[in-house]
Amino acid sequence: MRDLLITCHRRYAMRVIALCAACVGIIALSGCGRRGSSAGKQAAGSGHSLPAITQGAAPIPPVGNAVRGKKLFADNCAMCHGNQGQGVKFVGQDLQTSKFVLSHSTAKIVAFIKHGRSATNPGNHRHIAMPPFGGNANLTNQNLYDIVAYMRKLQ
Repeated sequence: MRDLLITCHRRYAMRVIALCAACVGIIALSGCGRRGSSAGKQAAGSGHSLPAITQGAAPIPPVGNAVRGKKLFADNCAMCHGNQGQGVKFVGQDLQTSKFVLSHSTAKIVAFIKHGRSATNPGNHRHIAMPPFGGNANLTNQNLYDIVAYMRKLQ
């Protein structure tokens, strides 16, 4: 289990480094086509055209599939949250009426499922621990979006 966690952390760190490197490259290139900048004048005088860079475009989050999510929910969540998300007394929260599910974005709920929450967390009013599922190799990011899509159908 420890080796799995180390591997997951390394993969995550590599993705963060790659994302940061890409951002630095985009920021460096974003000034190239501006008039008045030395890079823009240099390129304009050389006869080469610079590629247009779209700024401010946010990455599109994955879209969940509720049909796939239903099976994933049954396999991974139902033992604590019930087959229909009705909750299991003293074990798991009722997801059919959950204000948390209603009021948070899909990405925020996916992050919550990945990280979980301890029973002693100040935000945990029922004092029932939610284990982290981020290290579960059977639950990819897309699988988690599918589960959340199904959870939203329960409400």
